[in-house]
Amino acid sequence: MEIYRAGSIMRVWPKAALFPRRFFLSVAVLLSFSPNPPSAYLPGPAHPPQHPPQRWEVSVDLKTDGDYRLDEGGPNFRGHYSFAIRWTGWLEKDDHDYLLYRLDSRLCEWEAQEIASLTEQERVLTTNDFQERPTFALKYIIREGEDLLLDFIVDRLAVPQASPEDAFPLLLPSSEQNGQRESEVDYNACVIKGSNRVELPESAIYAGPVAKTYAWSWKHQQWLPKERRTVFTSQSHKVEVQLSIIPRFSRS
Repeated sequence: MEIYRAGSIMRVWPKAALFPRRFFLSVAVLLSFSPNPPSAYLPGPAHPPQHPPQRWEVSVDLKTDGDYRLDEGGPNFRGHYSFAIRWTGWLEKDDHDYLLYRLDSRLCEWEAQEIASLTEQERVLTTNDFQERPTFALKYIIREGEDLLLDFIVDRLAVPQASPEDAFPLLLPSSEQNGQRESEVDYNACVIKGSNRVELPESAIYAGPVAKTYAWSWKHQQWLPKERRTVFTSQSHKVEVQLSIIPRFSRS
């Protein structure tokens, strides 16, 4: 089993060091894996009387339903999409740090449709016509005070599919900690309902199984300059994230 460890980058730092008020947890990304965890970490009793857990099973289930539109006063494009992604892995105690292993990240459901009104007739694109599919990345977990925050993102797509020369970035869900920093759009500022801050008390993962649901709605509209014209773009989505963390114990 091949593991790359980023401890030198993600190691916990003192408050006075490079990352004030935030502590980055060590992360190990599992690039080649077996469906079974190492034998030293086989699930043990649910609640042993003496020892705290050293390992946790982690799963993130994300569901999204969204729309987009491009209108230039003549030809216009409108689309709808929905998808479900499941990420699984485990968190392992490592002295004062944690290691995060990725077991799997898969697109469980994916449906998309785009209607292009270029002339008097409409052209309809369906799921199979889309060149790209959503991909999910759980970047890392951050300790902030007494809480653990998840940093994740679903990578953006380019739309409309029927007109690549008019394409603009379709932003997909991300946690507040990520915020899509590489985007020109402030994702966090466009959350119109709920919150994309995916967090939980660190103490909760030692107290027993954790199951939490987070939900938010997001919307962004803008005029985009194109060659010799300006087009109006609109995009929105609703998100539900289910987080599960289950403590496991080493067998003595």
